[in-house]
Amino acid sequence: MRNSVVAVQIIILSLFVIGSFAPASIAQVITVCQCNIFDGGKWTDQDQSKVTYDTAKRFAQFVASVNPTGSAYPPIAVIGMEELMSETDRTTIESYLEQYTGAAWESARIAQGVNNTSGIGFFWRPDLVEYRPEWDLGSVALEQIDNGYVIKFAGRLFRKVGTDAAFGLITGKLVWADAILHGAAVTEEIRRQEAAHLKNWILNGEGTSLGMSSFPGTTRVITTDLNTGVNTATWNEMNLDYTDPSTEHTENSFNPTWLMDLIGTRLDYVWWDYDAGTKKTGGFVDGPHRSPHVGSDHRSVYATINLHPVDVTPPLVSITSPAGGAVLTGMTKITAAATDASNIAQVQFLVDGVPAWSTTTAPYEFNWNASGVSEGGHTLVAIATDASTNRMRTTSAPVGVWVSYTGTAPGIVDVKKRPDADMVALSDKVVTASFGSYFYIEEPGGYSGIKVNVASAPAVGTKVSVYGRLGSLNSEREITATSVTPTGTLPLPPAVGMDNRTVGGGPIGSYTAGIYQAVGPNNVGSLVTCWGKVTATIAGFYIYIDDGSGLQDGYGYKGLRVDISGLSGYTPPGVGSYVRVTGISSTSLLSGKVQRRLKVRNSSDINVEF
Repeated sequence: MRNSVVAVQIIILSLFVIGSFAPASIAQVITVCQCNIFDGGKWTDQDQSKVTYDTAKRFAQFVASVNPTGSAYPPIAVIGMEELMSETDRTTIESYLEQYTGAAWESARIAQGVNNTSGIGFFWRPDLVEYRPEWDLGSVALEQIDNGYVIKFAGRLFRKVGTDAAFGLITGKLVWADAILHGAAVTEEIRRQEAAHLKNWILNGEGTSLGMSSFPGTTRVITTDLNTGVNTATWNEMNLDYTDPSTEHTENSFNPTWLMDLIGTRLDYVWWDYDAGTKKTGGFVDGPHRSPHVGSDHRSVYATINLHPVDVTPPLVSITSPAGGAVLTGMTKITAAATDASNIAQVQFLVDGVPAWSTTTAPYEFNWNASGVSEGGHTLVAIATDASTNRMRTTSAPVGVWVSYTGTAPGIVDVKKRPDADMVALSDKVVTASFGSYFYIEEPGGYSGIKVNVASAPAVGTKVSVYGRLGSLNSEREITATSVTPTGTLPLPPAVGMDNRTVGGGPIGSYTAGIYQAVGPNNVGSLVTCWGKVTATIAGFYIYIDDGSGLQDGYGYKGLRVDISGLSGYTPPGVGSYVRVTGISSTSLLSGKVQRRLKVRNSSDINVEF
């Protein structure tokens, strides 16, 4: 479509039960509307002297007039839109649609154009069609012309409420005739190449934007301004795979409709295809028709089309054995559970991302020789594919296991001897501190601990198995968890009492550094208790305590740094108070040196002795 376009391509894809006026062959149909609305619909025609949103209002009134109650076909359920310039335009149009149709609408906008100053939009009625975030088909950039305008299409998957009839709606516009690309006017061949690119993206996806590649058995509908007429090279390219039987002119240019009906051309289309297979016909129940709505240099087109039931819900799959953190040696049975309404076609097992086994029948299991891989952490996943025409796939949550040729379970000290980026597994540890996005675990006997990063930390006292990737922050070792499996509860190990100088301790092996001027064995990650006189308070952040060790961490205060940053609204004890503090032995990196830090869990961890 040209830059000065208010094209309203309306696809009336209607899903409804066969009525007395509907053709007997109709099983599932839906009404969708695709609209290119000139400059967000802000003006009255092209008069830009005053923002009126008159075009947007007239468009909404038109939508409300299509297939009113009692019609043979249902009302518009989905609208694809171009030239949706801003979020304000989107919300204004949504409001008008609700006002004139009397129904709730939802919408979304995908930026495009020059520096994203234009946009592609979707509007839909949630009482008629269902949309989920995982049904975002993504978008594809087909071209960037010399003025910086990005030619883009986007897609969404919708399903009729209460049915299994689903369809992908893809909308956008191809480059217009007077555009300049690489210093020359755009040719029909360039436009044809864009159409071929669009079809390939819909079929196969591109990069992380999957198009309809995950839904090969599902109807696909393209609502578009091709910016070219019938029987051109671009039209012929589209017609290889999609159907649009209409020939009515849609070019308007704000001139009297009868004149452009004579000298104009067809620019706006509703293309239909049954699925990703061989091209089929019979998609249109009614139309495509040209809309009577006039308000831009294009007129809309709309149609009522056929759909068919299809499974768009992926299967459920999980590895049921072994459990996360399990220690494996020799032959081990790996078992998965998988279910789907369309039945399961295949379950594939992967070890560290490499296919290891597949089966098409239950039980979904195989015997894995753990002695055939290196000792240490390994990741197991199962991928289930359903038997629907879409061949929906789901990958299970990963299960981390530890391979030991001797069958000995690793301890936290063993893990700390391994390099960053290693996958590690720990089982039957107890949570000693929980800080929302991370927590600390310790051996039940209380002699070593480590930090674990996770989306949501388990409660203190939870018995857990942990699998994840080893790393370091400020020389403190930590595990970024792939899985955390609660397996019950355990009593907390007693906090180890120590003097200020002993907090942190020395190195463990080659990969776990010790504290600057360390004393004693490494205890970073462990629950400890220290005593001392408060020498300084930094409100909301730290206090410093000194037991006579006279520590200096380079921050300008004497003593051991106690981190109270997690205690909202806490009033720390005054300078000169003698306190007992329990918390997690941790680290800070100050002036290039790894320094001691004691991180408290709650205000009851700090007790004033006198």
